Amino acid sequence: MNEGEQQAEAKLLFSAALLAGEILLSSGAEIYRVEDTIGRILRLSGYEDADSFVTPTSILMTLRDPAAHTLTTLRRVSARENNLARVAKVNTVARTLCDHEITVQEAVEQLLHIQKHSGYAPWAQSLLLVVFPSFFYLFFGGINVYAGIACLVTGAWLALAQRWMMRQSVVRFFNDLISAAGAAFLASLLTRAMSVDAISNLVIISSIMPLVPGVAITTAIRDVLHGDYQSGTARAAEAFIIATAIAVGVGAGLFVFRLIP
Repeated sequence: MNEGEQQAEAKLLFSAALLAGEILLSSGAEIYRVEDTIGRILRLSGYEDADSFVTPTSILMTLRDPAAHTLTTLRRVSARENNLARVAKVNTVARTLCDHEITVQEAVEQLLHIQKHSGYAPWAQSLLLVVFPSFFYLFFGGINVYAGIACLVTGAWLALAQRWMMRQSVVRFFNDLISAAGAAFLASLLTRAMSVDAISNLVIISSIMPLVPGVAITTAIRDVLHGDYQSGTARAAEAFIIATAIAVGVGAGLFVFRLIP
């Protein structure tokens, strides 16, 4: 392989590492996992130095060698979600690439496919939001049929509210606040109408569980345990803000409900 072909291969490998890191970071992967994946892919180039610095919102990568050109890029990652299935698929592609079971071009094609097609369809996400409160209600020991119906109604509210506010690009804080407020108000109103208001608290808790940032909290703890204190602290703060929005929303929903005679 001549020098030109080697540089072209290095650029393609650089693109594959950046794409893998971007998918992982936007899917809620831990910072150490993103840096480790990028590093393993870049080391396949045979270049002398391969460095990456990742924060919850950006990726900085450098691939350099005294005998070749230096490649450096900074990628801003603003869209984030929790998609562990996508994380697992990217890890699989990275492992097969590092084991030389696929070519770099094949890895790039697979990563592009994962980026475009992985994850649940919007209708499936909405359906899951509808039924999740009822499942949580059963998990917490609820057995009343009417309360289960109330959970389905609050789940439908969550699905509609989340979908509409995402289209309107509402800030995450107010998105969760309004969703929690509506869920708490509807849960209280329906349980009173169905004469099961004695278990309204259980219905409210079940209704807001889909909003709780459990994965974000777990990821923040894992980042801190691996020494990534900056990203761990940032993600913990994000989880705290989401939890605060949910708490304020529930309080607002209950306050409005108590104004009803």
